[in-house]
Amino acid sequence: MIKTFLKLLLATVVYSVLFIVANAVLPFSQGFKELGSSGDPASFLYLLISSAWICFTIYYIIKNTRYSKRKLFINIFLIMFFVQSFMTQIETLFFCHAFSVLTRMDIILIMAAGLIPLLSTVMLLMKMFPKEKIEYERKSINLKEMLPKLGVIGIIYLCIYMIFGYFVAWQFEELRIFYTGSAEKLSFFGQMANIAKTNPITFPFQILRGILFGIAVIPIINMVNKNKSIISVCLIYLCTAIVLIIPNVLFPDIVRFAHLIEMFSSMLLFGIIVGIILWGRKEERGV
Repeated sequence: MIKTFLKLLLATVVYSVLFIVANAVLPFSQGFKELGSSGDPASFLYLLISSAWICFTIYYIIKNTRYSKRKLFINIFLIMFFVQSFMTQIETLFFCHAFSVLTRMDIILIMAAGLIPLLSTVMLLMKMFPKEKIEYERKSINLKEMLPKLGVIGIIYLCIYMIFGYFVAWQFEELRIFYTGSAEKLSFFGQMANIAKTNPITFPFQILRGILFGIAVIPIINMVNKNKSIISVCLIYLCTAIVLIIPNVLFPDIVRFAHLIEMFSSMLLFGIIVGIILWGRKEERGV
């Protein structure tokens, strides 16, 4: 147990340091660099917490996977990068009007900043926790069955996104002012109608994000023992939330805190639902 803890601690420090280095050397715009020059000295502690979650997620998958070596490395890296970096930053691109200091290239570079620490940490953890190849019966993924499930996941994600966005995040006055410049709070249906009027593409965009979240974890079906699959999905999805614990130049602290509560609760629920939909009762019974 102590050895495992120390290995995870080492991986956490490595991830954190490489993340800082990657952000320091990437060619962000001058405006973004200047805004980030006055950071919170405690940020490294928060970064360690976020990195520890990411490293534990990777460790948990390694300990419960049927895969090994190259196949394991490729799957973990692609799943983690897609969910943790790509899926979060495409939403930043969608709402880039709220972040005047950010250029589109800055957002792409933020996405890229996760590459080096993730690559290195996956390799390090696989080295520290070697996995032998396990013989297993591979489940075939039926496309006809999977497509309707992904459609349902997309719609459920939209519902969760809107419900938690309104009843959790939107209850913070500072967040409403940050995004709209006004403290006014409409009713839930009034807010939905306002979104439909001012930015109707939000609805299909979030449905698409939900589908992509579902696609991202399909490899878990064959990769992780079925009794640990939903936990794995939740850990992966919550990587998108835990990063909000780190103070950053884009969000005032109260806005960041509001999003942290919203994201952690909503992605936990979404992860459980996605796991139930993708694995279902038949798989749980071994039928």
